[in-house]
Amino acid sequence: MIATTPSPAQPKFSFSEYDGIIIGGQPHRYFQTREEGHIFVAVKGAGVPQVMTNAEISRYLSVGNFECTPNEYQPEHLRQRLLPDGDLLSLRGTKAQRRASMRLAVVKAFRELLNDETNAVARIATTVRPVLGYIRMRAGEIMEMEQPEGDSEYLAVPKKLGAKTVLEWERRERRFGLAGLYDKSAERGNRERRMTADELMLMGKIVSKYLDDQRPSQSIIFEEVKTAFIEDNERRRAEGEPEIICPSRETVRQSIRKLNPFDMTLTRHGRQAANRQFAPVGMGLQVERPMQRVEFDEWEVDAITLMSEGGLFHHLTEEEKKKLGLDKKKARWWITVAICCATRCIVGLVISRTPNSQSALRVIEMMMRDKGVWSDACGGLTPWNQFGWPSTIVTDCASYNISSLIQARTSDLGITLEYCPAGDPHLKGRIERVFGTFATQLMPRLSGRTFSNSVKRGDYESEKRAVLNPEEFCSVLVRYIVDVYHRTPHSGLNGETPLDCWNRQVEKFGVQPPPDLGRRRLIFGQERERTVTRQGITNLGIRYHSETLARYLTKAHERKISIRWYPEDIGAIWANLDGRWHEIPAVFDRYKGVSAQEWLDTAAEIRAQNATNAEVNFAVVRQALDFIKKTNSDAMSRVGLIMPDWSEKRTAYEEDRLFIGFKTSETEERSPYDDERSAWGTSLPTNGAAPDAAIDEQNQPSAEGLSSSSLGTFQFSDQQPGENADPNDADTHWIMEDK
Repeated sequence: MIATTPSPAQPKFSFSEYDGIIIGGQPHRYFQTREEGHIFVAVKGAGVPQVMTNAEISRYLSVGNFECTPNEYQPEHLRQRLLPDGDLLSLRGTKAQRRASMRLAVVKAFRELLNDETNAVARIATTVRPVLGYIRMRAGEIMEMEQPEGDSEYLAVPKKLGAKTVLEWERRERRFGLAGLYDKSAERGNRERRMTADELMLMGKIVSKYLDDQRPSQSIIFEEVKTAFIEDNERRRAEGEPEIICPSRETVRQSIRKLNPFDMTLTRHGRQAANRQFAPVGMGLQVERPMQRVEFDEWEVDAITLMSEGGLFHHLTEEEKKKLGLDKKKARWWITVAICCATRCIVGLVISRTPNSQSALRVIEMMMRDKGVWSDACGGLTPWNQFGWPSTIVTDCASYNISSLIQARTSDLGITLEYCPAGDPHLKGRIERVFGTFATQLMPRLSGRTFSNSVKRGDYESEKRAVLNPEEFCSVLVRYIVDVYHRTPHSGLNGETPLDCWNRQVEKFGVQPPPDLGRRRLIFGQERERTVTRQGITNLGIRYHSETLARYLTKAHERKISIRWYPEDIGAIWANLDGRWHEIPAVFDRYKGVSAQEWLDTAAEIRAQNATNAEVNFAVVRQALDFIKKTNSDAMSRVGLIMPDWSEKRTAYEEDRLFIGFKTSETEERSPYDDERSAWGTSLPTNGAAPDAAIDEQNQPSAEGLSSSSLGTFQFSDQQPGENADPNDADTHWIMEDK
């Protein structure tokens, strides 16, 4: 960077009325100099004269806001000494420079004779002719002596050098300086064939057909030009007009080359190709902090995997396998990936058989979650802790990305959602480059790759070489991202790895913390309709109850309400009661942190082992959940990367399949959990309960303990007054009855 620190002593500038002055991009003329500074007036308009001191002019010069072109407004013959034809001499070509250097050497040799004491040579042609040989020889010596370093070539003096030529060169140099020795010989001559107007018009009409999306070749255009000239000459002969000459193949080719390159690309290859080739590139993205801009897109992986049953897949039913696309023996997967543009870190990854709005929503959710559970499950050696609240999300205009579901949920999160125009993938080049990296760096290492097209695939039999199952494929993707991609120097980061860039920028800027669990349940939850009973709300065989729900039951006539449940944590749901959303916890705390898939596997295991029992002790449920989580935690986490189907149809199917007649006992033996929870949910208490059945208030958990949100519910005791009763009146009873 140029130093802009001014010196203690500033120079005193001088200007001429002929100087061209530009201040801040606006042309000015010098007016006069006074004690306080120099006065400049605008060339156009009647602006206020600008007064600038020498120090101000020096500061403006250092930053490039002040330009002075000496003698710009001088008469034409004087300005040519500095800027001939508005051009700089140093910008002329090499041949022009050597030609001017040769002429200057001739002028110097001639002036040596003029200044000789003998005075034998004057500016008269008759005195110059006898010494032309000496002038040529002396000019060669001068050129060799003044030859620049590294330049081994110079233009020799012409053998047929005339006296008038020498006098003309000396006169021009004396009047215009070195500029007078430059000429425009490079612009001489027209080497093209001279064609008549009729020939040019007819050829141009046919050549314009080259601008066509059918992409005719130059040979086809030349054949059409010949045919057109033959037909026109036949007409001319019949009418007695002179014939025209058909242009040669080279003439037609040169005419095609003169067509506008942008027009050729636009008409022959389309707008997208023209934009890719000719669209100007400015500064590019200006992203400074992590999660400032996140891009996500989908890509059909160039590999075929086995749809074999491994890990938890043996728990899936045929219907579930069909929903996940696992009913086929071999298939390809789609991956939805999100990348932080500032650090190039992958902040979200979902695998699905077909991309949809749910997979897009799941990736947005993963952006705001610590993904260490997936990294650990896949054996990653590097933490996958890149997450935060994104400011802007950029994606394409696929129907599932522009759906009202995605727009509403991102709006609830306060995230700006931007869509790239269709056919312009370069507008989200970060994520497109990631897919290119996967295709070139990861896919060649996998058996069963499909390549990008059939030409590149050749005789490679992709399906016969498929060996990976979905769980292994998930592990490969995660391990490559966290242990290879995040730790590889990135050219877009000036050789820094994405992991180091993330750590450095997070240390400098930090990241906005993600939403709490309650808000995630609301925004990313699945919306369903359920019926409220005195047992509360039942979803997937789990009961949810609270005092707020109990009070709603006593007043509401409409028992069907909307709920939102979060498949990642079924410990609570949100319910719409009289137009307001309330968080309703599960009756048992054991469901906190349990995912829906874990619960379905647990229910299937219990149902298989207790087929004859309609009621299962909750202790059995607790033990089964612990067993499933312990023995299948890694497999469950890997399966969590695959986008599940939690549609209303699938949820209804699971409830019909697993939970008809399936009931967990609510009167099981005392367990450590009983000390932390009261008896609400197992029976609906009233104010008339016996005093000896009252629960110690110290054992009641707080509202924060039961709910993950500040809007959550609280637990109510067995003894509590009615809404309008005196709290101290022990004789006042209130009873809730089924409607």
